[in-house]
Amino acid sequence: MFSFLLALSLSSQSQDLLASLNDTATVNHAEVTSTAAPVMKKSWNHFEGKNFSLSFGVAFILDHNIAVQDDNNITQVGKVNAATEFRGERFIVTGNLKFFKYPWRYMVSANFNGLDAPQGSKKFSFIDYNIEIPLGKTAGWLTLGKQKEGVGHEYVLPGTQAMFMERGSGAPMLVRQRNIGIRYSNSLKNNRMTFTFGLFNDFLESGLSFSDNGSQITSRLTLLPQYKTDANLLHLGLGYRYSDAKQGKLSYKAKPESNTAPSYINTGSFVAQASNTFMLEAIKVNGPVSLIAEYMVVSVHVPEKNPSFHYFHVGGSWFITGENRRYNKNTGNLGKLIPKKNFKFRKGSGSGAFEVGARYTYLDANDQAIEGGQFGRLTGAVSWYPNAHFRFSVNYGHGKLDKNDIKGKVGFWQFRAQFEL
Repeated sequence: MFSFLLALSLSSQSQDLLASLNDTATVNHAEVTSTAAPVMKKSWNHFEGKNFSLSFGVAFILDHNIAVQDDNNITQVGKVNAATEFRGERFIVTGNLKFFKYPWRYMVSANFNGLDAPQGSKKFSFIDYNIEIPLGKTAGWLTLGKQKEGVGHEYVLPGTQAMFMERGSGAPMLVRQRNIGIRYSNSLKNNRMTFTFGLFNDFLESGLSFSDNGSQITSRLTLLPQYKTDANLLHLGLGYRYSDAKQGKLSYKAKPESNTAPSYINTGSFVAQASNTFMLEAIKVNGPVSLIAEYMVVSVHVPEKNPSFHYFHVGGSWFITGENRRYNKNTGNLGKLIPKKNFKFRKGSGSGAFEVGARYTYLDANDQAIEGGQFGRLTGAVSWYPNAHFRFSVNYGHGKLDKNDIKGKVGFWQFRAQFEL
């Protein structure tokens, strides 16, 4: 599969077919909405009718992970075997409904689970299904349905465009990947400020009642105190997430930034009432160099005690070939990377884009009588983008897990081949 993707990415025919993709361009309030189109529009994947438009896109991600554990780490979590998985086989349909003065935008995406899914499980699982409704030229928009919660830069940015193969260990533990609800968003001050506020409850999918399932409230504010271009900016943000306990209990788990590994952090299920999570984020971009930091702390309301868990990451990347990621002023996040010159099997072809990065993450889920563990990981990354659609990455991470009075060490070699349209 890796060889097939590599051959496809290098073919001159595919280079002509797959032109540059920009999924983070700023669009006008009167057009649409919280995110610009995640799908490239070409004659063969786009339909433009009188009353509606439709675009079809895909994203395929193939990973191979190898863990090198010491004896203590094996005692802590068991033996982690090398594994290959289709990390994503996603199909996306998006477009506009033109019946309205300000066209509504719809998005449906589903993951095909057939190649890796256990026998008897669903072949497709829906990731997104939502409608975005503009409220006027400058009044913002509502997003209804299954969507991102809109908090935490790690989760707001497109996962395929992150500096590293996996989000830092604490982000998936403290923020839902997708949730069902309603969210208001707007960009203000000539796109130098964004704001979003959401109400969520996924009882329709959980099978629980609305009250037993627990609701979530999220909000995020971002600022651009410095902005000259996408290659010269300073981004600051803060977020908040409230969550009811589901059936009177909460639990927190986190993988070690390797999807085929088990949870290294695990608090177990415990009696609780609710939780409050506060988030801070900062990004500095100076030409091909980007620096990023994020901090999250969750305070859990437990009878007679209120434990807190902490997570942070700090890191950055450098595009050796001089590029920088686009910045989405509507949602306040880094996004798509488009090489300055695509790689082709032709004389005078460019090299594509090369990126190197480093990051340290740390998650502490020990407090009061709860001992979920402490995990830190230092990661180095190298990525090659032959064009805007293909990416090949190698990550190496060295992690330390302190849990149950045992300190274990582990190294992760991770390889990825990725295609998106």
